[in-house]
Amino acid sequence: MRRATLAAALLLAACPKAASTADAGADAAVEVSPVELCERLAHARCDVLSRCYAAYQRTSGDECFTAEQARCFTQTGPMQSAFDGRRVHVDAARLSVCEQRMRTSSCPPSFPPGYPLAVAVPFSDCDVHTGLIAGAVASGELCELGEECTAGTTCIKPGGVCKGTCSSWPKEGEPCGFGCAPGLICDDQGTSGTSDDRCHAPRGLDEPCASSAACQADLVCTDAHCRPRARLGESCLFDPERLSTCEPGLACDVAPFVADARGTCVAPSPLNGKCAFHWSCAPGLVCADLDYELYPMQSPGTGFCRAPADPDTFCSATAYQRFVGDQCKAGQGCALDEKKCRPLPKLGEACTPSAASCVGAEVYCKPNGSGDTGTCTGPAGLGERCVFEVDAQRKVTLPCASGACDEVSTQTCRPPSKVLGSECSSDGECLSGRCAVQQDRSQRCASPC
Repeated sequence: MRRATLAAALLLAACPKAASTADAGADAAVEVSPVELCERLAHARCDVLSRCYAAYQRTSGDECFTAEQARCFTQTGPMQSAFDGRRVHVDAARLSVCEQRMRTSSCPPSFPPGYPLAVAVPFSDCDVHTGLIAGAVASGELCELGEECTAGTTCIKPGGVCKGTCSSWPKEGEPCGFGCAPGLICDDQGTSGTSDDRCHAPRGLDEPCASSAACQADLVCTDAHCRPRARLGESCLFDPERLSTCEPGLACDVAPFVADARGTCVAPSPLNGKCAFHWSCAPGLVCADLDYELYPMQSPGTGFCRAPADPDTFCSATAYQRFVGDQCKAGQGCALDEKKCRPLPKLGEACTPSAASCVGAEVYCKPNGSGDTGTCTGPAGLGERCVFEVDAQRKVTLPCASGACDEVSTQTCRPPSKVLGSECSSDGECLSGRCAVQQDRSQRCASPC
């Protein structure tokens, strides 16, 4: 995985599922419907957000539940025929374990589940595509989805065909276009191309590495070698591929996404304790009074661990609040113009495009053409503008309800235009309506199913 950056985040909004490791206990006989799965998963995710990630509670109570449930439905919806055909089912035992973990485990000093960038987040194995769905299709049988295959296998579709075959995960040394066997990683060989990517065992202590993703889970890539995590009081760096670069229970007291910024491994600070970022504070607290004026070019300095701020009170504002959180109570955001905690805007309400300040499923802040102001709306329609320049440095892109966003020439949502075999990034670009992953990990327009 390449290092995440905020610059990329402002321009952009699949890992294979892991084989289920839940045992066949008493819960295994309990059938859980997709609707019940989404209901229980939504409650559990909202619980962990409320308990551990006060700075990232963009919604609370019923609004959080509704948003998380809608997110889950977008994942289970395409599987409905597989559920109806009994090719997949909810792993009830694993769901119960995940609920228990999210409600009772200690709070990791990390970004929250559902964070919008490609970084390490806790409970990543507790989601629809990462273990909560079990398959019933045996090895060698036809499949449409990876989730349909029994544990230890996945759906291999050479050339992006519609129906593949349930086959063993690629082994060490084999191409990793369709993932790797449990315990292996996809090694990019230090190149940007994908044709030479191979499955490889994670590297051990003192072995060379290009990133922490290449190292064993308890190690981090430091000075191009896999090294132990830092201990209390030792120097540390933010690493998007690890929940923390410090030993378990410790936070790296440093603001993320600031190049070469170093922090110190600390125990979470109590109320009024000093902090460099939210994860340095005890659960339920936020790191307040940070100065984001020059962020991310410079660190925002030192703040203090506080309870989330009440509505209409002073706060430290930043256009990056979706990525770095803020110090306001759930459902509130720090308004850039007022520097006060105000309700986050919903569909149809005024919003701040650069801060992506809207809340709600499939709701986005559409600029209105007069600076950094806009209105919360749904995806752009065909022929509508999807790329907006807030100012000389900032650009906002909206998703298209259909077709694809032509970011280069027309900056509008255009109908599908790419023929079979063309490189693509979404189904909406292809005349066939289908953009499929190939064995070399590229994506190309494939025949419709």
